[in-house]
Amino acid sequence: MLKTIRLILILAYCAALPLKALAGEVITRLSDRQTVSFSQMMADAGGSDVILVAEAHDNEKNHVTQLDVIRSLRAKKAPLAIGLEMFQSDNQRQLDAWTEGRITEESFKSIYFRNWSYDWSLYRDIFIFARNNHIPMIALNVPKEIVSKVARQGFASLTPEERRNIPAGVTCDLNNPQTEFLKRSFQEVFRHEAHGKVFAYFCEAQAVRNSGMALLIADDLKRHPGRKLVVLTGIWHAVKYGIPDRLIGISNVSYKVILPEIAELDARNATSAIADYLIGR
Repeated sequence: MLKTIRLILILAYCAALPLKALAGEVITRLSDRQTVSFSQMMADAGGSDVILVAEAHDNEKNHVTQLDVIRSLRAKKAPLAIGLEMFQSDNQRQLDAWTEGRITEESFKSIYFRNWSYDWSLYRDIFIFARNNHIPMIALNVPKEIVSKVARQGFASLTPEERRNIPAGVTCDLNNPQTEFLKRSFQEVFRHEAHGKVFAYFCEAQAVRNSGMALLIADDLKRHPGRKLVVLTGIWHAVKYGIPDRLIGISNVSYKVILPEIAELDARNATSAIADYLIGR
């Protein structure tokens, strides 16, 4: 039981990282290292099916950037939806009730906190804008119970019903750059097991989240051809070896990744293999 609790805590820890987000103003196009304007970035990113706008969850400026991207696309009258890591997929009906104006803000906040632990005020403007402009919001995250089960027992332990919204054969890719980050985080709790079965299960749990979100993104695009999807998620899910890598394996879609500069990924080491645009100081 103690080990299970610790696994759940470290999953939450990785979801929260990185917390050392930097103030963002300069936009770098990583393909050629050129500084571009917001409008130039949106002229490019807005042509894609999926625009992943990453966040350090507790950084207010990151959420301002997300809303700016959404506003820009809305102003162009593009068919639009917003995908959310913050909501588990089995809460889609409650999310629909919000965007359709059928529940009050106070009622919705209790639903929000069942799904996400960060301050409502960080996300409120995005949720209000979506409701006021009738923009659908899509719950993308895999239910917590499934993620916790994989972290304890591995992907193979899931029942056929539990695998229904997850691509088949999810594994921990040891060649994925994200794996090294996971190992460093994992070792802070399980110092002697970073290469064993416990770590493999933990890594599979992260892969389940990326794969599950990618599958729901692909399903939404299939059901709504021509509609763009702005995906709001943590940095380590949005990087190209996270959700985008799984998305390409599921569906032939175009995407752009917009990251905020952080201590671990900044103008010195971020490349176009990780993201398309970096918003830094």
